[in-house]
Amino acid sequence: MLRKLPFETSEPILERFDLSEEGALIVAPEMPPETAIEVLFKADLMVDMLKYFGHGMPPREGACWAVATMRDSLGALDTKDQDVLTLAEKWVKDPQEGLRIQLMDEGETRDNEDPFRWLCCAIAWNGSGSIGPKGGPSVLPATGLHASALIGAVSLLVGTSEDALAEVHKSAYRYGLEVAQGGWPMRID
Repeated sequence: MLRKLPFETSEPILERFDLSEEGALIVAPEMPPETAIEVLFKADLMVDMLKYFGHGMPPREGACWAVATMRDSLGALDTKDQDVLTLAEKWVKDPQEGLRIQLMDEGETRDNEDPFRWLCCAIAWNGSGSIGPKGGPSVLPATGLHASALIGAVSLLVGTSEDALAEVHKSAYRYGLEVAQGGWPMRID
């Protein structure tokens, strides 16, 4: 059993999202999570695999997975992007409200096609605090909203080539399993 996906079957995870038609043909609710993930990976159903990890892991672990995948998949980063990854790692290590708000504010300054925006949103929408405007009423995110942002962050790493897609797919699988098994593949101690 995976420590961070502590379910005997896939049913509780599959209740949170819809598999593609192809995914639904090869993944059954009674499958153990590790089997379902492997089957999706081997069938090259990356979106279904990302959804499985994103909806299956707790928010902190999901953010850790996205950060590790981003670090592995992206080349040299500018200072602003590096700062986002560092803040995200700090939040994963110690999920303080101030860091969550910093990341929420940063995410609002970025374009929808920017994976860093969606990483910021995933942390902001993790369910631990309001996503409403400062000084306004408390607005909690819908259940699972953070997972959609995690999926967006990792999906936007793909680029335009088949090679880039394959590399992101492998990286997301490798780090997803590492985090699901209880690992924390981050730079911050």
